[in-house]
Amino acid sequence: MWPLYMLFVTMIVIIIERIVTIIGASREQQPVSKERLERPLSILDLIAMIAPVTGFLGTVTGMINAFKAVADAASVQLQTVASGLYEALFTTAFGLIISLVATIAGFFLEYAIESVCEKEKS
Repeated sequence: MWPLYMLFVTMIVIIIERIVTIIGASREQQPVSKERLERPLSILDLIAMIAPVTGFLGTVTGMINAFKAVADAASVQLQTVASGLYEALFTTAFGLIISLVATIAGFFLEYAIESVCEKEKS
């Protein structure tokens, strides 16, 4: 889960920083290069690609833990398997949520950058 938390925090920091930068660029009278505004968005794209894979890795480790607990138990009970399945499903869901938010935020930030750059041209 720690890698997913790090991706989540990084994503939130980039989104907030880009929003502040875009608002500042739209209020300034001097032109700002589109490349400078778009550069950090590639990190959001990377996070959107890495988060689901990291979540699926959590799924695999959760399933490994569940099957190890079953193998080590004298009698199989639902509680033995449930903790590993919880870990597996939670990491997958969190990774997919991070990816979804990063993708949507990247789209809207790209749209805002286009709007700021179009406004500067006219």
